[in-house]
Amino acid sequence: MRPVDVRGRIIRKVVLTLLTGGLAYFIGNLADQPEIYAILLSAFVAGVTLMVDFLTEFDNRLSAVEEGLSEHASRTEAFVQDKFLTIEKLVEEKFSKINEATELFGLVEASAVRTDLVTQLVRHSTRIDPTCPPIVYEFAQSEIGRISAFLRELGAGSDVTYDGEDRDWLLGLARNARVTIDATSLTTVDAGGARFTDDGLWVSDLGQRYLEAQRDAVRRGVRIRRVFIVDQPDLAKDSGLLAECSRQKEIGIDVRILDPSSNPRLRKSSLFDFVLFDKEISYETTPASRMEGDHKPTIVNTRLVRRESRVRDLIRQFEDLWNSSAEVT
Repeated sequence: MRPVDVRGRIIRKVVLTLLTGGLAYFIGNLADQPEIYAILLSAFVAGVTLMVDFLTEFDNRLSAVEEGLSEHASRTEAFVQDKFLTIEKLVEEKFSKINEATELFGLVEASAVRTDLVTQLVRHSTRIDPTCPPIVYEFAQSEIGRISAFLRELGAGSDVTYDGEDRDWLLGLARNARVTIDATSLTTVDAGGARFTDDGLWVSDLGQRYLEAQRDAVRRGVRIRRVFIVDQPDLAKDSGLLAECSRQKEIGIDVRILDPSSNPRLRKSSLFDFVLFDKEISYETTPASRMEGDHKPTIVNTRLVRRESRVRDLIRQFEDLWNSSAEVT
């Protein structure tokens, strides 16, 4: 309280006490009371007035203090409760993240995927932060999303499709095959033009790397069989095709040539380009129709298939094609 207010209140009390005491003294004199009685009455009334005013002020102050304490207690309680809820929420979120991380790590440990590779993926992902150039940040985000979707579909046994011609899947599967690689090779897909000496798969960078991966697979004990399917009878004796067959035989690949016109019982639907890895997963390509003047075939999409029924059908189809084809002499 300001000093001016305190002095004013003291002056008011003094004036009020003097007035009530004077009034009592005046009344005592009017009643013809002895002087001493008038003075005592004046002092008593003044004292009572002062005491009543003091108690009234004290009560008001006490009420104000109680109200202030109650309001402060309410604010303190609300503040503490709010902070407690905030801390509780933070703790719950942290524990939730810890539980989620523990659960994910447990799933990784229980899976067939190498734990150190998953850990490396997560650790390397953390190096990409929002301070990077936007193009780098967004590209990294999209690649993580693409890999995540790929693993989800592959793990669920669903078909995984890539628009266009893929090279990473083909090379990765060839490098990781452990038992067998059974493949068909159509002139409409793997030959660059009318002849195998044209700009096709086997003379491209991808073809060279693919053959190198197959060479390494043969060294690991993988059995590789390839059926070259010709769409024209005269291609069976094409010098480029025979040279390619010889080159692949030198690597250790079992090679045969199939002329569908010499075997009418073959289903046309079985004559397409596919590769079976370890008889567990199929790598299939869909070529676009060739336009006049085109040399290199255009791949519309590439597909990985893990469906058991589909893989079983392809295994039977390949065995039929292999048994119907001729050995290369």
